[in-house]
Amino acid sequence: MKIVYVSGVKFGHSLLKEILQHGIDISAVISYSDSKKAVYSDFISFDSICEKFDIKNIKVNNINDLENIEILKSLNPDLILVMGWSQLLKKDVIEIPKLGVIGSHPTELPKYRGRAPIPWTIIKKLSKSALTFFYIQEGVDDGDIFAQEIFSINTTDDATSLYEKITNLGKKMIIKNLRLLEKNKSKRSKQIQSEFIENWPKRTPDDGLINWSKSYEEIHLLIKATTHPYPGAFTFFKNHKIIIWKSNFIKTKISHPGKILDVTSKYIVVGCLNGKIKILDAELSNGNSVLLDSIFTKNDIGSFMDIKKI
Repeated sequence: MKIVYVSGVKFGHSLLKEILQHGIDISAVISYSDSKKAVYSDFISFDSICEKFDIKNIKVNNINDLENIEILKSLNPDLILVMGWSQLLKKDVIEIPKLGVIGSHPTELPKYRGRAPIPWTIIKKLSKSALTFFYIQEGVDDGDIFAQEIFSINTTDDATSLYEKITNLGKKMIIKNLRLLEKNKSKRSKQIQSEFIENWPKRTPDDGLINWSKSYEEIHLLIKATTHPYPGAFTFFKNHKIIIWKSNFIKTKISHPGKILDVTSKYIVVGCLNGKIKILDAELSNGNSVLLDSIFTKNDIGSFMDIKKI
């Protein structure tokens, strides 16, 4: 079975490593061009792993470009695996492999389709989700299901822990189901369209701007949903953009939106609509650590975060 592997992100890199370590042959890898590093927060280079296993690594800006379609045709794959790719595949690509194109989506298809599934899963407060492998067709996340496994989501989960949970599950699923496919024992089932709930829209880094007039729950969820490997929730203070990676909250009946209530060497407390957000991990947008000894001091208690960009 000749497999071409398509991915440009950490999830896909981990699954590729698992596939290769299990002795499953990959004919070629299609990955993002290096210029995409500034675009995708979980971008990763496939150079080292391809060099280690002597696999051709074809870097592209757009997989649907005519030159890349011709490359895929020349590879004559039986199967294309797409494990973390932002571009929708056009018909000319989908029709190339004999066995089809299998993609991944970390939701319980067909319930939730669309973009940014991990952040939306947290923001929507789902208690369970799934990793779904499905046959890609011209629609959005609506192809036949190849494999699906449910996992639970804890209230303490954030984007980092969910990404890791999905990656670990994906490594097990991909080996199991590729082996079944090799033996012609894999299953293929239609999505039940009546179970569809909603399409999730694209998120951009600007969606991480904190509105301190929101509730403590909304702000805390935003911080959890946008933490690593994503760009992070952020605010502004003293002409600095401050990215917040981790928080906790204190529920109160007093409203102090954006007011700095406490500053210590370990955390900063900021008021919101109905409580307080305790900032536990933050940095400047240039990567420098930011707490008591850098931007915030005790003298800032009583000051307010800047709601809008400076």
